[in-house]
Amino acid sequence: MSDRSDCFRMGENARGERAIYARFAFSSGELVYTVRGKATPERTRDSIEIGPGQHVEDPYALCLNHSFTPNLRLEERRMFALQNIAVGEELTFNYLETESEIASPFVCHDTDRPVDSNACKG
Repeated sequence: MSDRSDCFRMGENARGERAIYARFAFSSGELVYTVRGKATPERTRDSIEIGPGQHVEDPYALCLNHSFTPNLRLEERRMFALQNIAVGEELTFNYLETESEIASPFVCHDTDRPVDSNACKG
């Protein structure tokens, strides 16, 4: 089991966005990371909702990009591998599975469609 920030490399993906990449391989179901930081009721563009009314800004989680085909899932503060993850693979999760509202709309590169708070309601 791993839960260390040294397992990641911050970089830039092919779209020029900040991204997080695995430095080590992870097995499906493995704990990859625990989101750190004080939970506050304030939702921001950079926060992750870890529970109702609980939002955390974490320097690594901040760079995890959205995907409708993610390789991580978030359960409260814990990020688990949804499948085997190879060294160098970008780490992603589906924002719509954790956020009750999107603070800042964005375009999903999986589908090239806008994602906003309305997407969280349906």
